[in-house]
Formats: sequence, C-alpha cells, structure tokens
Amino acid sequence: MSKLNAEQRKTRDNERFSQRVDERRVKGEDVVAYALANDKAYKFLTKSEKHSFKERQAAQGEVAQQNSKLKQQQELAKIEEGFFEDEDALST
Repeated sequence: MSKLNAEQRKTRDNERFSQRVDERRVKGEDVVAYALANDKAYKFLTKSEKHSFKERQAAQGEVAQQNSKLKQQQELAKIEEGFFEDEDALST
C-alpha cells in the first residue's frame, strides 16, 4: 500500500465520515450525538441536524459552566471550613 499525501488522506477521511453519518442516519441513530462526539462529522449533517447540533452544543456548554461553578463553590466551602478550623485550634 502506497503512502497517501495530505490531500488524499483528507479525501479518504471525508468519504469515511460521510459514509458513517449516512449509515447512522439510515439505522435511525442520533447523528447529531455522533457529530458532537466527533467534530469531523459536522459538515455531513443536514441543515436541520446542524441547527440541532448547535443547540445541543450550547446546552452542553451551559451544563459544563454550571458544573464548574458548583465545583468552585464546593472547593471554596472546603477551604473556608479548613480555615475556620485552623483559627479555632489556634485560639484555644
């Protein structure tokens, strides 16, 4: 098997992703979820699927942001708790 140049690899990969998206669509699987997991599949989605992709991506971003804020609050509470315990130990 000969080595492929960059353009040939790109063409081969695009064909593979197009085929995978089409196979999932035929099977009735969630192609938007596949595209969320694999960004290269995005360009093979239909217009309505791309719209759904963007909505879900935004929702994922919001959830990640909420999780990050919650984690920060928990860490801050843990630090404050440790700080006050240290102060109590020093004052007694």
